Amino acid sequence: MNELVLRISDIQLPSSVFTLYIDGSFLSPPSHPASSMAYAWTAIDPDGFILESHYNIISSIFPSALRSEVFALLHGLDSLPRNSKITVTTDCAQLLSLWSLYVDAPFISRMLKESNHLLWSSIRTIMLQKNLDVTLIKVPAHADDPLNNHVDALAKAAHTDSHLSSCPPLELMVPCILQFNSLSVDMNIRKFIRNIFDAKSLLTLAVLPRFNSYSSTSDIDWACTKFCLNNNKHFVSHRNGHSEFCGFRIKLLLDMLPMLTTLQRRKPHLYNPNWLCPQCNSFPETLDHLWTCPYILPEFSPLQTFKTLLLALRTTYLDNFLSASSLIPLLDSFAAEFMALNCWDCDPPSISCLRLTRGLIPISLTEFLGIYFSSPTIWSILDTPLHDFHFDLYVQIWLCRSIFFHHWELAQGITKKMKSSALGPSSIL
Repeated sequence: MNELVLRISDIQLPSSVFTLYIDGSFLSPPSHPASSMAYAWTAIDPDGFILESHYNIISSIFPSALRSEVFALLHGLDSLPRNSKITVTTDCAQLLSLWSLYVDAPFISRMLKESNHLLWSSIRTIMLQKNLDVTLIKVPAHADDPLNNHVDALAKAAHTDSHLSSCPPLELMVPCILQFNSLSVDMNIRKFIRNIFDAKSLLTLAVLPRFNSYSSTSDIDWACTKFCLNNNKHFVSHRNGHSEFCGFRIKLLLDMLPMLTTLQRRKPHLYNPNWLCPQCNSFPETLDHLWTCPYILPEFSPLQTFKTLLLALRTTYLDNFLSASSLIPLLDSFAAEFMALNCWDCDPPSISCLRLTRGLIPISLTEFLGIYFSSPTIWSILDTPLHDFHFDLYVQIWLCRSIFFHHWELAQGITKKMKSSALGPSSIL
């Protein structure tokens, strides 16, 4: 492979370069329509004069602030002439620690498990091929260093410069590159493959007919739903007595709770298809009816309990978001707009409300919150209160209904032995 292909930068600096100031810039939603990365560097001669400056935007693949900093270093080093002895100045402390780990030290396989390992491998190759003697130093980010301020301004200006176009896919200087759909995978390979299979599993789950009964599955934030369901700190083992609640959450999500309508389909010889809800005897007992049943005693009405729990969940969420650090200042109307979302409409419950009850996070909720908060912040705040909300539903509605339903079955002459049998009524008799 010739040298032209191996070049990342098309700039060749003179041998009089003494210092290189580098900086990266990263913008993420909602401050920017889409994730945007940019980099800049400024070459200084021994007398402190600027020889040349350069800035550009980077393809938004694997976006992060650190990636923009590493790319600024990579592009700046590739612009240097051979046998250069130079000082690189940066305000990114993490860049210095990774440099000492991945460049100053001998090669370690651990690097291949880190993000941006292709960029770091290319830096090692450039250092070797050009015989560069590089020293990285840290300048305080707010020390009002004029040259650091200059390169910082250049990196930020790249986001809005209409004359720039993002760098084309790089011919990185590494011996082996794993690609997926022509995309060079510059992150932990094992984690990347796991994410691919997680996405396939989630897609398989999302297309199940049980999630299309009301509206399109595009109304659900599947990534947030998966996070709230799979958070390991809330899943407990069968040995500590909470396995029933774990099963309840999964069956609630999948609409697999043994409601009367479900039992009527499974065992029509035991459960008369004409029977209505045992508690109110007015409507078929579906999953949605579980929260809206107008039970004869108002103080024990599942609907009243459900409304109380849901509005308490809304209050908890609102308090948590008001006290969380937001990307942009919260508007005075934030609380009113949050409380007006249709996922809180519980009398009667809206489709969005019923989905949230099952653990399916409405996209309308996360899109509204995404204006002010990052996705990790939104997910972490939604997770624990939703778990507690489901536990309250389990204790205050589902267990009470199950006890009542058990006695109702006995009154109908339906025994445990009859329910466990896969045979029809004639064989049972």
